[in-house]
Amino acid sequence: MSGLLSDSRVTVHIGDGFRFLADNKGTYDVIITDSSDPVGPAEALFQKAYFQLLYDALAPGGYISNQAECLWLHLEFIADLRKFTSEIFQTTEYAYCTIPTYPSGQIGFILCSKGLGRDLRTPIREVTNTRYYNKDVHRSSFVLPEFAKLLLDEGKDIRPLFGRAASAVEVENSGTSKKRILLLGSGFVARPCVEYIVKNPTNLLTVGKLMELDMKTVLIVRQLVGPSLLPKHSLVLFPPPPLFLLMLMILKLWKKQLLNTTL
Repeated sequence: MSGLLSDSRVTVHIGDGFRFLADNKGTYDVIITDSSDPVGPAEALFQKAYFQLLYDALAPGGYISNQAECLWLHLEFIADLRKFTSEIFQTTEYAYCTIPTYPSGQIGFILCSKGLGRDLRTPIREVTNTRYYNKDVHRSSFVLPEFAKLLLDEGKDIRPLFGRAASAVEVENSGTSKKRILLLGSGFVARPCVEYIVKNPTNLLTVGKLMELDMKTVLIVRQLVGPSLLPKHSLVLFPPPPLFLLMLMILKLWKKQLLNTTL
């Protein structure tokens, strides 16, 4: 691709892409976003505000094509994309292609048009000398499995549920009351306890980490801060004891420094 940068028709802009779109309203006939996955900085490229910027930067009748994840792994995410793009663009579609190096061997695109009645599914010209694309591949890219088609077009989810997810639906439909359970503890016992509790979808679990000060820690605390600051009862500590002791040491040093400054 870098070999094309010397073409006189190519202009490279380096800067804030969002600002660039906002400053070029009604300018482009086609905008293509080949982004990374929607995590970290790239997350903003999958939000409604970005698609509104794309819409505003398009000339009348213009088109966009955006990377739109894998229907086997991110179908709910794709459904959200389809929903809010349809609130912005007059025409919106989801298509996919197969690429072995991608997760599940598939990647998709959100294709939208700033114009009513645009048929994105039908190729309108011949593209020659390709190794993957042809007119039949173009048409078939919009043909989705029934579970995906129903969710994207009608919001109906017919995917099967298994294990705890299936049990949760049964519980919800039966109206069974739920139990609230508080687990305080840590160590080898806590994990199997949690695993057992959450197997039952009627259980709502809250986990807290309870750590008591042992005798050795009590003696160290007494030496650091004096008996007047020592609590009468066991403490519930959110930082681990070593960190707690470090905080006390800093407090002790700060208190000593304050007294020296006063004197």
